[in-house]
Amino acid sequence: MKEQNRKIENWDLVTKIILGVSILVILFSFFSPLIFTSSTSFKSFDFTETGEIGDTIGGILNPFIALAGIFLTFLAFYMQIKANQIQIYQFHTGLQKEKDLRILTEKKDSFNKLSLLNTDLTVIQSDIKSKSENLKNYYENEKEFPFQTNFLKRTSSRNYARILEIDRLAIFQGFSLFLSHRENWIKDFSRLYNILDFLPEFFQDLYNKYNYHSKDIFEKKMDVRNSLIKLMDELSKIINVYLQENHKDNYLGFPVSRLANDTIAKYYDIIDESFDENRNPIKETDFEKIDTQILKYFNEEALKLRVEGINYDVRLEPIVELIGNIRKQTYLIKQRAQEFASSVENEYNNLVVDGKQKSYLTLINEIQCILEVELNNIELVE
Repeated sequence: MKEQNRKIENWDLVTKIILGVSILVILFSFFSPLIFTSSTSFKSFDFTETGEIGDTIGGILNPFIALAGIFLTFLAFYMQIKANQIQIYQFHTGLQKEKDLRILTEKKDSFNKLSLLNTDLTVIQSDIKSKSENLKNYYENEKEFPFQTNFLKRTSSRNYARILEIDRLAIFQGFSLFLSHRENWIKDFSRLYNILDFLPEFFQDLYNKYNYHSKDIFEKKMDVRNSLIKLMDELSKIINVYLQENHKDNYLGFPVSRLANDTIAKYYDIIDESFDENRNPIKETDFEKIDTQILKYFNEEALKLRVEGINYDVRLEPIVELIGNIRKQTYLIKQRAQEFASSVENEYNNLVVDGKQKSYLTLINEIQCILEVELNNIELVE
C-alpha cells in the first residue's frame, strides 16, 4: 500500500543512467574515428591499416550510433511506462481526493443535521414543560372546581413535525459516524424517534379527549339547568295551588308552601351572585352551592314533613323525585370531572415525572445531553 501511494518521479535514477550512457556513447562515437585511426604503440589497438577512411569511419560510428539508438529506444519505452504509471497514480489520487471530499461533505452534513436536531430537542423540552404546566393547571382546577368550566391551554406541536422533517437517514448516518463508539447508540436513536413520533399523537389524542369531555360536561350542565328551571316551575305551581286553596295572606302559613317559596328565593339569590349590578355575567352558576344549599335543603325539609306526617303534602313526591334526579346529574358532572382530571394527571406524570419508568422529558434530555457532549468533541478536518 505504501509502494502504491509513493509518488512516481519522471527523472528517477534508472532514467538518468540510461540517458547519461546514451549521451556518452554518442559523444564517444564522434571521437572514435580519431581514436581508432591514430597510430599507437600497442599493435593490438592499431587500426591504421583497416582500409579506406570512409569505410573506417562508417564501420566505427555505426555500431556506437546503433548502440546509442538502442539505449534511447529503451529509454523511450521506459519513459512511456513511467508516464503510464504517473497517469495511474494521478487517477487514483484524484479518486481518493473525491472520496475524501465526499466523506467530509457527508460528515459535515451529518454534523449540521445533528446540531439542528440538538437545537430542536432543546425547543422540544421547553415545549413539553410548557404543555405539562398547562396540563397541571387544568387538572388541579378540574379537581378543585369540578362545576366550573376549566380551559386547557394548548400550544402548537409544529416543533415535532419540524424534527421529523429532517432526513431520518441522515440523522442515522450521523449517529453511526459520531456516536457508534457508544454501546447503545442504535437503541438511543430508535428510542428518540419513537418518542418524537409518539408525542404529537399523544397531545392530539389528549386534546381530543378534552374536547369530548368539555362537550359532555357542557351538555350535562345544560340538562341540570333545564331541570332546575323545571323544578322552579313545579315549586311555583305548588305555591299557586296554595294561593288558590287558601287566602292570599295566609298561603305562606303552610309548611309546604313556605318551603317552596324559601327554596325559590334561595335559588335566585345564588343565581344573582353570577351577575354584577348591571346584570352582566361575571361567573358561572355555582352548581355545588345549589346542590348543598337548595336541593339538599329541600329534600331534608320535605323528609321532616313526611316524618311528622301532619303537614305533609303528597304533591311534594314528584318534586322530591325531580330533585333526586338533579342531584344525580350534579354528582355525575363532579364524578366525570374528577375522573378526567385523574386521567390528565396520569398523562402529566408520564410526561415529566420520573417513577418506575423514566418520563418522556427525562429520556429526551438524556439523549440531548449525549448529543451535546459528542458534538463538542467532533473536529471536522478539511
